[in-house]
Order: sequence, then C-alpha cells, then structure tokens
Amino acid sequence: MPGSLRISVRAAAIGALLSLLAAPPAVRGQSLDAAYGWWWHDTSARLYTLTYHTPVIGPLSLGLGGVHVDDSRSVLDRTNTGGELSVLLGRSQRGLYGIGAAGLGVRHSDGNVDAAWSAGIGYTLRFLSFLAVGLEARYRVEDTDVSGFWNGNPEDRDGFQLQGRILIGGNVRNSNRTDRPPTTTPVPPSTVPSTGAPPSEESLRVATSIVETALGAMGTPYRWGGNDENGYDCSGLIQWAYGQHGIVLPRTSRDQARMGSAQDRTVTALMPGDVLTFAAGGAGVSHVGLYVGDGEFIHSSSSGVRLSSLLADDPDSRWWQQRWVGARRILN
Repeated sequence: MPGSLRISVRAAAIGALLSLLAAPPAVRGQSLDAAYGWWWHDTSARLYTLTYHTPVIGPLSLGLGGVHVDDSRSVLDRTNTGGELSVLLGRSQRGLYGIGAAGLGVRHSDGNVDAAWSAGIGYTLRFLSFLAVGLEARYRVEDTDVSGFWNGNPEDRDGFQLQGRILIGGNVRNSNRTDRPPTTTPVPPSTVPSTGAPPSEESLRVATSIVETALGAMGTPYRWGGNDENGYDCSGLIQWAYGQHGIVLPRTSRDQARMGSAQDRTVTALMPGDVLTFAAGGAGVSHVGLYVGDGEFIHSSSSGVRLSSLLADDPDSRWWQQRWVGARRILN
C-alpha cells in the first residue's frame, strides 16, 4: 500500500472520530463507536472501525459500520477496506456483552473481495451521559475467496483481535438533570385526577414511598428479565419497587398496563406512583415507567435506570412524549 494512501486513510479515520466527538447522536440508546486494535494471524494487522449502533429489542442491538484492515506489515499486504454488520447482546451502560460480526472488504492491491466474520466478548464502562469506553476481544476469520466460502483456501487466515473503543451517545438526556435522586420528596400535583376519585392520604403516603424506593435504584444497569439490584428491565423495576411495599404486580409491561384504574394522558392528571405506559412499535404497550412528579418519570431503558421528562423540549423527552399512550393508578 503506498505511503500516501496509508496516511490518507489514517487522516480520514482521525477526522471521522473528531466529528463524532463534536456531534454525538441525540437519539435514545443509539451510539457511534470508533475503535482501534490489532489482529494477530500470521503477522499482526491493525484495525480501524467506525460503527453506528441502535437497540432493536430487549438486550439486542445491531451495528453497521466501516472497517479498515492495515496489513502493511505482512509480506503479501492484504490491506482492505469495507463494511461490517454486527449483532450485540447485553451491551448497556456498563458491563460485559457478547458480539458477533460479518463483513466484506475490498483489497487495495488487486481489488479482490475478502469476507470476514468474528465473535467474542466486550466490556463497556461509561464515564459521562454521552461518553463511554470499551475493550473488545474476538476471534476473527478472513476468507480470501468469497465464491468458495468455507473452502479451506490456504490463503485464508484467522486469529485473535483486540480493540479499544470510544462510544459517543447511548445515554443522552437533558443536561440539567443528573442521575442522582432528588433530595426532596416528590410533591403530588395539586390538580385532582380527572378520572376516578381523589387518592386517599394513605395511598399518597405509600405511593411516595414506592417512588423513593425506585429512585434508590438510579444508575443500576439494564438487564433483560431483571428485577433485583443486579439489573432491571422496565417492568422488573416497577414490580420490584411496588413489591418492596407489599404490593404484588404482574411481571410484564402489558400486564401491568391493565392494573389499577386508567388516568387521563395529561401530566396534570398524574400523581407519583402512577404507572406510565409507552408503545414504541405500534403493537401495544412495550415499555413502562413510574411517575415521580414535576413531569418526570423513572424507568429502566437500554442505558439503565434513569429519569426522563414528559415536559422538557429535548430529543429524549420528545421521543417519550410521542410514544406515551396511557397511565394507570395502582393505589386509590
């Protein structure tokens, strides 16, 4: 590979990384990743990747990006550039996750198309609401003849790859909110709910305690099927918070959406402890949250247990406002 082209590729990768830092994504749960690493086969190759990730369902997310394999240290120099589709399982705010990927790369020397696939594990650690770092270890196989996949070509190569990642996004929220629970007890709205009778003083007291219990779980990572301090999914958090006060709720979000009494879908009709229901895909309730007060609710999303707003004018708030379909009052 000519030296001038090698320098241009590196400059392009650095420029793309700087652009990511300047403009992190504003959509909940989505992220842009920049990675640099090594792949040990017959020699060592350097890897540069840029990937866009988006949640799909539960702990599953998909990634689409570009990969540059710098193989200039090898005698044959099979440097190539192409695309990669990846599937991630369990990646959230922090912790271990699994990854599998497959892609194609065009060789710089002769235009040959190389196919590659890899699988392994990674670990993510978030430092800021929009910034995280990670380390990934995979086993990578590259087939030099796409037309003869799995044909055992002697030029095929495989080995372990290790990459460091910078993640931009994935946990975007309003900058004037923090992950710490409020220092004061949430105050119920002064407006009497528009459906049903006003809640009793005892119901208000218990509902406030339930909200305080949920706020104590702030920052806990998302875990599909989780309902304890090791991690929660959306309905698991609400079931756990109510359960700490002797109130048993169903396990799934759709079943919780049928509990209690329906309330008007307006913030003034809500009181702390109401279960808010959301529909993300148009196929019924797919997410639930617990109303805290002052237009905010606590929930467990792909980035962990956190607060979101139904009033703020920011991308995160607008996303939830557009998908809010109902509210249920468990205590009357």
